[in-house]
Amino acid sequence: MTGTARIIATLAVFAAMLVLMVLRPRRWSEAWWTMLAAAAMLVLGLVTPHEALGAVLAGKNTLLFLVSLLALSLLIGKSGFFDWAAIRCALVAKGDAHSLYRNAFVAGAAITAILSLDTTAVMLTPVMLALVKRLRVPGAPYVLLCAFVANVGSLLLPISNLTNLLFADAFRQTFAAFAARMLVPQLVALVTTYAVLRWHFRRELPASFDSKSLPLPASVVPNRPYFLICVSALAAVLVCYFLAPLVGLEPYVFAFAASAVLAVAGMASGRVQIRFVQEIAWDLFPFVIGLFIAVQGLENLGIVDVSAGWLAEMRPGSAGKLLAAAGATAFASNITNNLPAALIARSVLLRSHAHMGTVLAALIGANVGPMITPFGSLATMLVLAFARRDGEEVGAGQLVMLGLWAVPVILVLTTLALALTFVVVR
Repeated sequence: MTGTARIIATLAVFAAMLVLMVLRPRRWSEAWWTMLAAAAMLVLGLVTPHEALGAVLAGKNTLLFLVSLLALSLLIGKSGFFDWAAIRCALVAKGDAHSLYRNAFVAGAAITAILSLDTTAVMLTPVMLALVKRLRVPGAPYVLLCAFVANVGSLLLPISNLTNLLFADAFRQTFAAFAARMLVPQLVALVTTYAVLRWHFRRELPASFDSKSLPLPASVVPNRPYFLICVSALAAVLVCYFLAPLVGLEPYVFAFAASAVLAVAGMASGRVQIRFVQEIAWDLFPFVIGLFIAVQGLENLGIVDVSAGWLAEMRPGSAGKLLAAAGATAFASNITNNLPAALIARSVLLRSHAHMGTVLAALIGANVGPMITPFGSLATMLVLAFARRDGEEVGAGQLVMLGLWAVPVILVLTTLALALTFVVVR
């Protein structure tokens, strides 16, 4: 195959994959389209089997952590934790609808940080939508809250986002080092996002709501001992993530251990049956593996070398370079989805031996940036899908109009906060 034909074939396969991921013909999972794209890359000789295997093996720690997090989130959900948290948010608000919105945002940010953005999208969103229906408050502000907080709130820990896992593993960042660098940017991102959403929905959010229809939090906890074990296990595993380097173990070992404990406790209490493994979102794995291989096809075109050369020409660690890196991945994420954008950015940054500030700025772009288009991140797509299913239709135009002005503000302030941390602590 000639050079021109190779370029055309690679771009055509990749573009077709993206379109089919968004349209989902016959409601087929996104995993079908990434795997078919990977197969096409291999059949056409755009990626060799050796390169495909290498791309998958390079992400093995990420894949192992992903399965451990999915199992942990599912088991915690069996305890009624997410329903309990939503009702608590409403009760603490005491009939004040603005306080309810704030509480929901804080709960979403905490769940995203500790259990990942996919947990917020898949488990918290349906619960939150059911709550606002019960309270008879507008649903659209809460749909976009879940979408924004799932993405923007995923900067703090490596486990908060699959993109974080990819970067932390590739650049050998421990939990403690990663969290220390991202704490200030995460706080700035959350405060800015909340201010933006409150201002945007200032006319749609009512002043109050009727809290009389709310059940007691205890009523949604089917088995209190199992609930307490889940909360304790969650706290313990979070501490262990930070201690993992001291004992020479990968953090996912502790997530698997906590999942095993909760599975046993859940079966003993009758809350979990052995078939719970069928409920894990296994299609995420072929989805990610297919992306690894499809992105390898793009890398084979020389995109990484050109981009690495561009980065090398800029002054290391400068605010301008950090903003450029964040802007580039944000733009790419909205065009191609943030996972392929993050995978390409990771390769570019590794090839150019980028400063850690540039690495984390690119990650900010991949996490915060994808909120302009509905297909910018899988979490956004999931939130909007759950909203449609529950009758709370939020059009793509509404997301785009909000994202076009909100995302640049959040992105710039968050990236400047990151740059400041490197000025204070090098």
